[in-house]
Amino acid sequence: MSVAPLTDRRGRRDAGSIVQPGRAAFWLYPIVLALGAASVVPNFVRLSSAAPSGAIVLSVVIHTLWLIPALAVITHLDLFEREPLSFCVAAVLWGGVVATGFALVANDNVLSYLSKLDPKFATDWGASISAPVVEETLKLLGVVMLILINRRVFESVLDGFVFGALVGLGFQVVENVMYALYAAIQAGETWTGGIMASFFVRAIVNGLWSHAAFTAMTGAGVAYVVVGVRRRLAVRLAAAGALYAVAWALHFVNNSPILEIVLERTDWYLTIVQIVLNGLVVLAIASFVYRLAARQEYRWFAHAVGDEPDLLPLRELAALASNKTRKEAVEAARREHGRKAARAQSRLQRAQLGYGVALARSADPDSDPGVARWHRRIDRARAQVVAADAEPPESPDAPTPHAKTRRELPEVP
Repeated sequence: MSVAPLTDRRGRRDAGSIVQPGRAAFWLYPIVLALGAASVVPNFVRLSSAAPSGAIVLSVVIHTLWLIPALAVITHLDLFEREPLSFCVAAVLWGGVVATGFALVANDNVLSYLSKLDPKFATDWGASISAPVVEETLKLLGVVMLILINRRVFESVLDGFVFGALVGLGFQVVENVMYALYAAIQAGETWTGGIMASFFVRAIVNGLWSHAAFTAMTGAGVAYVVVGVRRRLAVRLAAAGALYAVAWALHFVNNSPILEIVLERTDWYLTIVQIVLNGLVVLAIASFVYRLAARQEYRWFAHAVGDEPDLLPLRELAALASNKTRKEAVEAARREHGRKAARAQSRLQRAQLGYGVALARSADPDSDPGVARWHRRIDRARAQVVAADAEPPESPDAPTPHAKTRRELPEVP
């Protein structure tokens, strides 16, 4: 996130709304969404009509149950504030409707062209060539569209990472439902088994490191071009291009028959092995990009509250560095003083996070009522922490209050 205050030209704070009538991209988005729907909806109608009765319901239900925790994980990747709900919805819709709809048409055209050149090559390698170029570009354009609608929402590389992951997730779920319907049609009377097998391979095995991870990396690259103003434009563009190339290469390997060609055999478990091996690389690279973005986000936050040692002492500031260190601080409070102390510690962390964000965004922190409100919340939460610490431990095994002075401080990134 940047430390510049988020205000419009009249000095009013921008809450991150997607409703931006003054931006051409705001009006372009629903038009492109309708065009994507014009491709996706007929395909769903055709597949559901050809599939056995109940196939569409089962496919949608199981993939929705998978989608809910995936959304929860992705939306909690931003360390210091949640992304605007309207933008999260718009990102998922772009991936599921726009990117999928245009990809259905573009991939068919590319595969048709390759088949005319070399039918066998198109069969073996067509998906590996077409999908990475078409799909990664269409998903990346979703992040670009969101930036054009409201630039202020993209304050950090981490924002691009999160929105990219949401775009990829939308694409992934809609594509997986379509493949599940294909599987049901091919399986005939055993259509439930076909759907569950498709779900297992595409959502469970491949779902942890597929489209969401690919577009998270490219989204981070796009955001870096926008927010990394301290670096030269050429450097930022090179970084974004490198991340796109990495996502393309990983997508290519994921779709390719490399392992089958090397081992000169075709087995379904070889496909799973290749997906897992490639997926571990995807997960490692995406995690590395995320850590870099999260450290940049933490440095922004630490800079914003650097002159507030009373409200955010060094140890508490270090505890806010990641979701892991926050949980460790809350868990330590629970072990030492019980559940009431843990709840008070969690409330204090939320107040400190809100205060830091409000402080960084404010044009005049000394007179900003929003900053003052979070200041009061910190005071109330700290009073609750002190009161909870003063109470006797909930169990005889709990450490004494003096034990907390001997804890090692969380490492500051």
